Amino acid sequence: MLLPHSLPRDAVVCPEGERGRSMFVVASGEVEIRRANSQGVQVPIVRLGPGEFFGEMTLVEIQPRSASVVVTEPATLHSMTSKDLYTLYLEDPQAYILVLQNICRQLARRLRKADGRICELLSS
Repeated sequence: MLLPHSLPRDAVVCPEGERGRSMFVVASGEVEIRRANSQGVQVPIVRLGPGEFFGEMTLVEIQPRSASVVVTEPATLHSMTSKDLYTLYLEDPQAYILVLQNICRQLARRLRKADGRICELLSS
């Protein structure tokens, strides 16, 4: 169900604006999430390491990727497509629910953090 990918430093996992079909779990190494500002300059948002995941928004909302992801330390990533998620739903509904709960929790954490950053920027 999870497909492994070994990637070197500076590899682009997914570019901003791409039509995504997979989320990724970092097994080893490190990736950086980057987003283009209004001038088109790539701004680092966050670095993710082992156990963390990204790209989950494409499984929830079928929209172009909101950011680019670049490998900063050689990494092994595991990908899961929306088809894989549906297969999990059919084969093991309880595991499917756990995966979705964890995705929702992480989205909520990231939203809280973004809200805090926005508040700080607006108050400065």
